[in-house]
Amino acid sequence: MAEELAAQLGRGDRRLQLSLSRALVALGEEVIGPVLRKAMASVDLSIQAHASATERLLREPDASFEPAVNEAKRQFVLGKER
Repeated sequence: MAEELAAQLGRGDRRLQLSLSRALVALGEEVIGPVLRKAMASVDLSIQAHASATERLLREPDASFEPAVNEAKRQFVLGKER
C-alpha cells in the first residue's frame, strides 16, 4: 500500500497532498521510510518536495505542511546549485 500511495507523491493541490501525506504517516515509519527515501531521491522537484514534507510530518506531526514543502523545494534548489 505504501508503494501505491507513494506513487502519487507530487500530484494534486496542497489539500490533496496533505491528505496523502497523512495517509502515508498513518502507516508508520517502518513501512514508509524506504518509499520516502526513494521519493526524496527523485529528480522531479514536486515528488522530492512532497516526500520531504511527508517525512517532516512523520517526525513532527504538528508541523505545518506548507512551510515543509517550501523548505524542501529550497533545499533541493540549493543542492542543485552546488
